[in-house]
Amino acid sequence: MRILKIDAFYFGCVCVAVLGSGYAHASSFDGAWEWNAAPSTKTFSIELKQHGKIVQGQYCAVAQNGNRTDCDDEKNPNIKGTIDRAGQSATVPFSSFFGAKNGKARITIQNDHLFWHITKNPDDGEFYAPNDAVLDRH
Repeated sequence: MRILKIDAFYFGCVCVAVLGSGYAHASSFDGAWEWNAAPSTKTFSIELKQHGKIVQGQYCAVAQNGNRTDCDDEKNPNIKGTIDRAGQSATVPFSSFFGAKNGKARITIQNDHLFWHITKNPDDGEFYAPNDAVLDRH
């Protein structure tokens, strides 16, 4: 009987370790992300901070061979949203630094890539973020 209790204890510890490590890795939005497959006329990067289920940060989109820079030299966030229960995606309202507001994007972490997909273009102003991008941790 004692052997069964010890085996059950170790099995439980292994399950917690495996599930816990997978969850922590899957939910890590923190860091700098860069669009490596961008066309030669554009760049796109995102810097994110995660606090529990809240993720916020700033994107920087450069378009038209550098003639349009949708960035901010200050660290003013233009992305903020809530991470889903699984810890792998979030819907993030965003705005541009050219006056466009109330846009929405879905960001998802998969295989250590950040997928960016705009679900609603922002209103008013201009924005230069791509509709879709796969970003790698920088």
